[in-house]
Amino acid sequence: MSVNSLFDIGSTSLRAVGEKIDATSQNIANAESEGYRRRRVSLSSRSVAATGLYASNGAQDVTSSGVGVEQFERVRDGMLVGARNEARSSESAAREEGRVLGVLEGALATDTDASLSASLQGLADGFSNLANNPESQGVRESVLGRARQLTDTFGRLDQRLGELTSSTTKALASNVEKANGLLNKVASLNEQIENARAGGSPDYAAEDQRDQTVKELSKLLPVEAQENRSDGYTLTVDGMTVVQGDDATTLSTENKNDPSKPTRVEFGDTGVAFDPGEEGGGEIGAQARLLNDTLTGKQSVQDRLDTLADSVVEKVNTAHRKGADQNGDTGENFFVDKSRTAGNIELNVDGPKDIAAVATPALGTSGGKQTAVTIDQGDFSDSSGAGNIEARLTDGSESGASTVEVSDITDDGNLPGDLEGGTFDVTVKNNTAPDKLDFTIDRPDGSTSTETGVNVGSGGTTITLENDGGETIELDVGTAFVDSDVTSASGPKEFSVTVDNSLPGDTSPAQNIADVASDLTTGATDLAANVGTQVQEAAAKEEAQAAVGERVQAQIEDVSGVSVDQQLSSLIEQQQQFAASAQVLTTAREVSSTLLSIAR
Repeated sequence: MSVNSLFDIGSTSLRAVGEKIDATSQNIANAESEGYRRRRVSLSSRSVAATGLYASNGAQDVTSSGVGVEQFERVRDGMLVGARNEARSSESAAREEGRVLGVLEGALATDTDASLSASLQGLADGFSNLANNPESQGVRESVLGRARQLTDTFGRLDQRLGELTSSTTKALASNVEKANGLLNKVASLNEQIENARAGGSPDYAAEDQRDQTVKELSKLLPVEAQENRSDGYTLTVDGMTVVQGDDATTLSTENKNDPSKPTRVEFGDTGVAFDPGEEGGGEIGAQARLLNDTLTGKQSVQDRLDTLADSVVEKVNTAHRKGADQNGDTGENFFVDKSRTAGNIELNVDGPKDIAAVATPALGTSGGKQTAVTIDQGDFSDSSGAGNIEARLTDGSESGASTVEVSDITDDGNLPGDLEGGTFDVTVKNNTAPDKLDFTIDRPDGSTSTETGVNVGSGGTTITLENDGGETIELDVGTAFVDSDVTSASGPKEFSVTVDNSLPGDTSPAQNIADVASDLTTGATDLAANVGTQVQEAAAKEEAQAAVGERVQAQIEDVSGVSVDQQLSSLIEQQQQFAASAQVLTTAREVSSTLLSIAR
């Protein structure tokens, strides 16, 4: 080996080790820089075997001299980075869903007096008290107060849902704008990096910045990155290319101000919507899913709340119309009957007297007559003529045959004068005259009267059940006994007639409303419980994806991160290599000086 070779080996060694020291120093300096990937210098033996047109170093000559830098690179594992970004996207989606659903759960909380379930149960308790105290004005005022609390609760929840939907819509638009900025930044960095490579000086800082930008983008979207040497990163979202080379396809938010249509995030002018699926999708995917599935749309919280409000109005009104209020009015709604959503429930009653708590027979209707007049047929079988007396008594007008003749019974069931109605026990005997029967009537007040020789032929006649002050309750029996069911041989037979008045003790309308409201509390509880379950699921997903992300990030740091201790150890080693290379040059200089002195 010649002295010149020693100089060559020493100088190349100093340069190569210097490159390693520079890389190590860069790593130590950027150990805490976010997104920084470790630099690595690879060395290889430097070959000096060169053959010209007329000269050759010969096989016996040295074929290598010193060391050279084979490769200067950023240490990066694309598969680990992709797995980290995917976990980050899913974690961000779960966190955003948990945040929004947590606010919603708080609004629907069932453990407060102002909750929807508590308000419904309060209305149920109010009407239950009214059923026991139908004349109490204090109880009626309490019912109105509880009803107003219920309408206020529905309105508050509807407003809170509207605010949450509005804020989520704004957050989605902001995130789409932020994502577009990051997409454009990646496209710009692609161009910068490729230009630097083409110039022979790779821009590793720009590559670090690009990776960091994709990492930030993965929080918003489930972005996938594929690197190629011609145009840098190609990014795709949901199968659609959003960045290729220096070209970016930005996102747009459609229908964000039209509640009748689903909010869509579309890729540029393609008309293709981003579909986040049932989970994941980054913050943008979570917000789109919340807007279209959870907050609004079919089977959403808003839809279920409106459905519950509709059920409250429909069922309470149905029961309320069957009762009479203290003004004598019937058929009135408790809530205003209009578009039934949570945001527009209003009371139809103006004051406590307008609450219909008491049942009325409504004798002005066929159904009311069936309620007001009941017949116990007693000793008469269904196959006999008298067996049809109930149907005959409850059909037709008051003036026609086979009806209860009460001249002035009002629709609310009040009998005229002092007639109280009640149950009349009737005993029928044959008095041996053709088509004539004797009737004994035992009245509810304990008095008894007898009517003999009543004509029960086809012409018909009546028996008087009660007569007071010129007002009469009469029972037409003209065609009820045409089959000679009562004979001297058969002996007396009995049946009873019950004529109700205003039914003061029947508060079934109030109790029915109480039962309806109590049953509907289950729907309110289920609504809150469903949201609570979704919050727990979102928290579990976030925790699971965070664990995955941390594990993958740790692997990335093992591969690409900077360990200061390790780098310091390498720096000491490289310092020794540098000193040794310098010693080679010193030795070469001394040998050269010795040879020169001999030559002189």
